[in-house]
Amino acid sequence: MIVIVGGGISGLAVAHHLVRRGTDVRLFEAGTEFGGVMRSRVVEGRVLDLGPQRTRLTSDVRELVEGAGLGDRLMRARGDLPLFVYRRGRLRRAPLSLGAAVTTDLFGWGAKLRALVEPLTGGPREGESVEAFFVRKFGREVYEALLGPLYGGLYASDPARMKVGHGLARTLREMGAEEGSLLLRLARRGAAARRAVEAISFEAGMGALPAALARRLGDRARAASPVTAREPAAAGGWEVTAGGEAVRARAVVLAAPADAVAAILPPSARNASRRLASLRYNPLAVVHLHADASGLEGFGYQVAFGESLETRGVTWNASIFGRDGVFTAYLGGMANPGIVEEDDERLGRLAAAEFETVTGRPARPLLVSRLRQPAWDATWDALDGLDLPPDLHPCAAWYARPGVPGRAKDARALAARLAGG
Repeated sequence: MIVIVGGGISGLAVAHHLVRRGTDVRLFEAGTEFGGVMRSRVVEGRVLDLGPQRTRLTSDVRELVEGAGLGDRLMRARGDLPLFVYRRGRLRRAPLSLGAAVTTDLFGWGAKLRALVEPLTGGPREGESVEAFFVRKFGREVYEALLGPLYGGLYASDPARMKVGHGLARTLREMGAEEGSLLLRLARRGAAARRAVEAISFEAGMGALPAALARRLGDRARAASPVTAREPAAAGGWEVTAGGEAVRARAVVLAAPADAVAAILPPSARNASRRLASLRYNPLAVVHLHADASGLEGFGYQVAFGESLETRGVTWNASIFGRDGVFTAYLGGMANPGIVEEDDERLGRLAAAEFETVTGRPARPLLVSRLRQPAWDATWDALDGLDLPPDLHPCAAWYARPGVPGRAKDARALAARLAGG
C-alpha cells in the first residue's frame, strides 16, 4: 500500500501510474474537490479555468489523457497564434524566433545589437539571479520588454528574486545550453522544433483531467480527508490516518503544497518542516472577462516591466480554443501581492478597465478567483540539503518541474521507482 497526500494533478498522476502497475494506493485530499489549481467552472454557459489555461501535449501528458479516457475530448490550439507584449502604449508581437527578433518593434536596434553579444557571455554564475543572468546575456531592454515578463509570468514572480539554480538551470540543461549560447541553440532547434508539442485543453476545461483521473481511481481517492495523524510503523513504513481511515503504507507520497506538507511531517522531521514552511507562495488574482473577440487572434499578452498597469498578463481563451468571448487576466503575484486582498468587485472593474486600455475593447467581469503559486525565489535555498524521513517522497510543484508537463513527467518517474521498475 502506498499513501498519497494531495489530490492535485501530481498526486492523481502518481496514483494513476501506480494502479496501472498493480500497486494498491490510497489518495487523501484535504479539500472538497480534486485537482488543486486545475479547476474549471461554467459561468453563463462559458467554460472558465481557474488555474492553468492550457498545457502542452507531451508524451507524459498524452498518457494521462488517454488513461483518463479524454482522448476524444481534446481541444487543440492553433500552432501559428502569436503572443504579444504590451509596451509603450500598444500591443507588440513577441519575437519567438531569431528572424522575428530582427524585425520586431518591441525593442530598438541598440537592444538587438546588444543581444548579439550573448554567445560571448558564458553560462550561469554561482548564486546568480534570473534577472542578472538575462541582463548579462541579452541586455537590460530585452530583459524588461520580453524575457522578464515571460519568465516571471510563469511563476507570478520577480526574476530579480529568483536564482538561476532553482529552476532555469534545469531548463538550460534540457536545452543543451547550460554553458553555451542560448541564441545558437535556438537557431539550431529552428521554428519547427518550437512548435512540435501542441497546446491543448478539454471541452469541459482543464479541470476535466484531474476529475477524470479521480473517477478512475474510485474509492481509492478520497476528498475532504485531511491527514490527522501519521507516525512511523514499528516494522517500517508509516501509519497514516485521514478521513477517519487508518492505513499502513510502505511509502507516502507528499503531493500537497509545501506548507501543508510541513504541517503533517512527524516531530522527528522538525528541521525539514521549518524549511518547507519557509517557502514563499505568490498570491494571484484571476479575473475572467467577457469581451468582443473579433480581430483578436493570439495566445494573449504579457505586460512589459515598467508599464503603469496592475495586470501582469491576459490569456485570450476566445482565440486559443474558441471560448465564447472569454479572456483571463492575472493581477498581483510578487509584483503586488496586496492587490489580491481587494474585493471581487474592485478587481473585476480594474481588470476590465485595463483590458480596454490595452485592446480598445470594453469588457465585463465574469468571475474573480484567487490562487497561490510557488515563487521559486531565494526561499528555495531551504531545499538545499532537505532531509526527509525514510519512505517519504515529494512530488509537487514546489519540489521540481512546475507546470502540467513537468508534474506528469515526475509523477510517472516516481511511480516507476515506487512500483519497482
